[in-house]
Amino acid sequence: MPEDYTDEEKLFINFLNYYSNYHMAAYRIAENNNHETILPTDRGRNRFEMYALDEICKSCQCFKHQDYESRPKTTDAIWYKKHDDKFFIFLIEFKGDYLCKHSNKCSLIDILDTLKQKNEALNHELTGEINQLKKIVGKYSDKMLNGLAVKPLETVTIALPLIYEEYYNKNKENNIEHLDISNFLKNSKIIYRVVSISENYTPNRWRSRGNAYRCSNVTPIACTKYAEAENDDEPIKSYEDSLKAFHRRYLDAGIIQSADFIENTEFNNFIINCLE
Repeated sequence: MPEDYTDEEKLFINFLNYYSNYHMAAYRIAENNNHETILPTDRGRNRFEMYALDEICKSCQCFKHQDYESRPKTTDAIWYKKHDDKFFIFLIEFKGDYLCKHSNKCSLIDILDTLKQKNEALNHELTGEINQLKKIVGKYSDKMLNGLAVKPLETVTIALPLIYEEYYNKNKENNIEHLDISNFLKNSKIIYRVVSISENYTPNRWRSRGNAYRCSNVTPIACTKYAEAENDDEPIKSYEDSLKAFHRRYLDAGIIQSADFIENTEFNNFIINCLE
């Protein structure tokens, strides 16, 4: 290990090294349950190895209880780098979706509007169902948005501290020094990046239906009206724009020092410029 690392930094690196089974290429960490990756792999791209934080989290006993599991929302990958006497921790989330599209809440509102129009022609036969759907829309909370919003927060404040304490308790008999992990994370430069599918990226299996996944800048009128009436801008904002507001809070609170979005086709450049 290079001598320019501080004692605390070495303790943190040793902690990550303990999970060497989960040290793997970026394109593998970015795979879905069907082992399909969102990262291009031609010309040797995206082979850089990081730690699969989600998998580390799943392996830990501290989140498993007698009758339930309480795993926090964590980013997919974690890495570190020392540069200009500053210690950087990179948290990476890979999302196999187009974050330029509107929230699903807008889709619900648009469906509700369509049902209202059909209800006029059906002698108001759908009034009961429409009223039920109105209640659902009013309380609807987008699962994908919520999950992405809390990942950096729960990674830094819940997951890493608890994983570290489990690691320490398993290894303290080997006379390893204890690291105040929460204070260490607070003093590190934590960089968060969300990697999503580019508008111009169409994997082979999607080429026949790629247009169905393209983002549109057109906001349904019903969503615009709802946003104005309810003072709720989620239906008229893209996932990316909504997430920026959450990221701003974490930046203001000093939980992370940088947050941004990267298209999957550009992630290999981020590896070369920032991670290697």
